[in-house]
Amino acid sequence: MAAAVESTAHVVEKTVETAESAVKTVAGYPRWQWRALGIFSAVMVGLVVLVIRSCSFSLPSMPLAPPQVGESALPESVRANASCERFDTAQMVDKCVIGASSSLLSGGIAGGKELTFYAQSSSPERLGDIIRRWRAAGGTVVTDGQIFAAVGPSATAWYADTRSGLSLETGTFTGKAAAQTFLTRAGLTR
Repeated sequence: MAAAVESTAHVVEKTVETAESAVKTVAGYPRWQWRALGIFSAVMVGLVVLVIRSCSFSLPSMPLAPPQVGESALPESVRANASCERFDTAQMVDKCVIGASSSLLSGGIAGGKELTFYAQSSSPERLGDIIRRWRAAGGTVVTDGQIFAAVGPSATAWYADTRSGLSLETGTFTGKAAAQTFLTRAGLTR
């Protein structure tokens, strides 16, 4: 047991001598070298931070796109037959297409082609302006009230729902009767 204590004392004595030697060596440097070492360390840390920040990137903030008009406001029969994409984000306008083989266009009412229409979500004032513009264009009014539907002079279909703010304006049909048929089939005259 005495040998173990003596061995431990010897190890502690050597450790203390080594520590004293290290302190004497460190303490032996002039003060300006310590300052230079501190400044160098601070500059290196600053450079590391700058390098890390310059290499990292953040994702650009992207505003959430407003929902497409076709996703919520379109009548069910039109929504089921149309594919829509955002046409004008600022004006909340979607460009929609109904395929030529759709039952809404059966009988060749669109000349055997797909039908493009524009769906817009508007404020009540703006929707009122749209309806006034359509009336002034000289179309044939099919229904008037909370739902406005008309056939335009160039065989287009116009639809506005004053409750939801939705308006639709289609491309040209083969004739005015074909445009009116579309309004009826799509359930836009109710």
